[in-house]
Amino acid sequence: MLTYVIVLTAGLVTIAGQAKRTDVIPKRGDDVAVKGCIVAGTIESTDTEVRDSTGSYSSFVTYRISGNKKIVNPIKKEHEGHADVLIGTLKSDLPETNSPKSTQIGNTRVVIGAGEQSRTNPMAPHSMPVLDVKEIEHTGVNCRT
Repeated sequence: MLTYVIVLTAGLVTIAGQAKRTDVIPKRGDDVAVKGCIVAGTIESTDTEVRDSTGSYSSFVTYRISGNKKIVNPIKKEHEGHADVLIGTLKSDLPETNSPKSTQIGNTRVVIGAGEQSRTNPMAPHSMPVLDVKEIEHTGVNCRT
């Protein structure tokens, strides 16, 4: 019985050590890398990471692409429907996540509890954070057919 408890405790400590903290949400002014699908001047993403690896955001969000026209116009025209990585600066804050407590373990997000609805009118348009794009990392993968 004691051996079983020790093995179970060691396993839980190992899993807890592998958990990636996501308490820090990227904020306005942070340099970020956004992985997602480029559609109609926006990028739809569930993977936003601060460039210095101090925080990440894993909820679905659609960013409006902005920035220097020499960079943005080719992205909008040539990369439509591509799953690429856009690197830039957040020009607005991200929406609050709807879950009060969450952690990332490997490729799985574990959520405890349930959040309240963030908007009173579900038909109202979603806010669209702005991403000032500096560069693109093309992956060669299509996300829309």
